[in-house]
This record gives sequence, C-alpha cells and structure tokens, in this order.
Amino acid sequence: MNYLKANIDQPLFFSIAGNFTADDQWIHMERIRDDYEIIIMNKGTVYIQQDDDRFELQAGDLLLLEPGLIHSGYAYSNKGASFYWVHFYCNNNASIRHHMDMMPDILMAKNNPYFNGLDSHILIPTYFKGLNLDKISILFHQLLHLSQSNYYTKQSCNYILTSLLIEITEQVLSRHCLNQKEANDDRLSKMIQWININTTRNISLQDVAYEFNFSKEYLARYFKKRMGMSMQEYINYLRISKAKQLLCQSDMNVKEIACKLGFRDDKYFLKLFKKYEKVTPTQFRNAYSMTFLNNV
Repeated sequence: MNYLKANIDQPLFFSIAGNFTADDQWIHMERIRDDYEIIIMNKGTVYIQQDDDRFELQAGDLLLLEPGLIHSGYAYSNKGASFYWVHFYCNNNASIRHHMDMMPDILMAKNNPYFNGLDSHILIPTYFKGLNLDKISILFHQLLHLSQSNYYTKQSCNYILTSLLIEITEQVLSRHCLNQKEANDDRLSKMIQWININTTRNISLQDVAYEFNFSKEYLARYFKKRMGMSMQEYINYLRISKAKQLLCQSDMNVKEIACKLGFRDDKYFLKLFKKYEKVTPTQFRNAYSMTFLNNV
C-alpha cells in the first residue's frame, strides 16, 4: 500500500465532486486524468482497476486514483451501488510514498501525542477499508453544497476539501494496525507508562535506562527513533502539559506548581513554560480564565 503525502500549510485545490448512485447496472469508464480522485463507498460493490491493480470496493472502503494512470471498471455494479467522489489537485511538494517509508512517522504519531511531524501534511492511503462514514458524510455534504453555491471565492471548497482529507488522515492514523513484531514489543508502552507515573520526580534519561536495564546511549537512540524526539523533550512536553492542567484547574501559585512537578528551580520552570507555550504561566492562566468569563 502507498500513501499520498501532501503539505497543507495552504489548502489543496478542489476540482469537482459528486455523490454517485447507479440507477441500473453500471461500470466505470476508462480514462486518464491529470488530478487525484478519492472514491469512498456508501453502498453496494464497485469494481475499479488502476493500471494493473484491481479493487473491489464496498461500504466504508476508500480508493485513491492517481493522475496519469489508466482508470477503468472491470466488472458491472448492481443498481443502487453508491459512492462519494472528489477530484482535487495538490501543491507541488505532494508525493506518493511507499508504506514502509511512512511507517516511522505513522508509529510516532500513534505513540506520541506531542509529535508534530505530520501536522502540516495529510496522509491518504491508496486503498483503505473500514472508514467511519459519519463525519465524512457531513463534510462531503458541506463540500457538495459549497461547490453548487454561488460563493464569491472557491477557497471555501478548498478549505472543506482539506478538512475532509484531514479527517481521513486522522481515521487512518487512529485505526492503523501495527505489524506482529511491533504489537508484541511492548517495551515502549511500559516505558511511557513509567515516565508518566514518575514525571514529578524530575527523572532523566539515566533514571529510565537504569529502570529498564538499557545503556543510556542505546535508550537515547531507541526512544528518538520510536517517538520522533529525545526523551528529555518528551518529558518536558509532559510536564508542561500537567502544568497547564494545574494552572487551569487549581488555585496553586506558579511556584507551588513548579515544586509539585519536580522542578527544583521555579525560574527554570518559567523559562521552559514560555519556550513551549510562548506565554508565561500567569498569562496562560489569565487567558484561560478569560475564556470562561467570555462564555458565561
């Protein structure tokens, strides 16, 4: 399986979309296009071939058709078969990536809530089974409505299209199955659990290495490969996340919060918080309070 990886710092470019339902026996025409097409099945079975690869699509299945390849049907679908379809163009840096090339990023995104390697990209598989159609149907109907409305700008369709692709990416990442070797290797999950429990002890890489009987050097390489960041960065993100909860949900002052989270120097805590959140703890707390004041 391959993936389309495309940057979404700017929205992708909507071309055309529809909700097809066969009113009789139907087969996909043969053609070559210069854009991408996504097909998401609602009902029935559709048989589509891309070059030499054949796909039998059923409800919840997704197929990505690539530009420049031959698309055709290889068998007839029965009356009532239906699917969403949308054509779009990507920015210049989009590419089709092999499954194995994307596995490190996928695993990091699954393992690490603070990993931002995919934040500016969508990741659409060429073929995927078992999408949850609830949110996708809502976004598709919004897209169809906007595409048929006389809006002053087509950017409205571009943004809804990009939102749809983000939702697909989220579902793919959240439901991606680990291979057997990775499923059996639970060292990382145990390590992350131990770090979460012991964060307030001001733990270090050396502490974790000792606890799990690793050399410090090996653990540093292993953790960064699996999590996309150093262990110290992960611990910092974790501690700042807990600090934000305490700022929002308690009356503790900043010095007390720093002490509770294991910071021996509250000035270092202030510096670290501002580095990650771009505001001071006090500014963060005040802003959080104002959101409630403005929503009473």
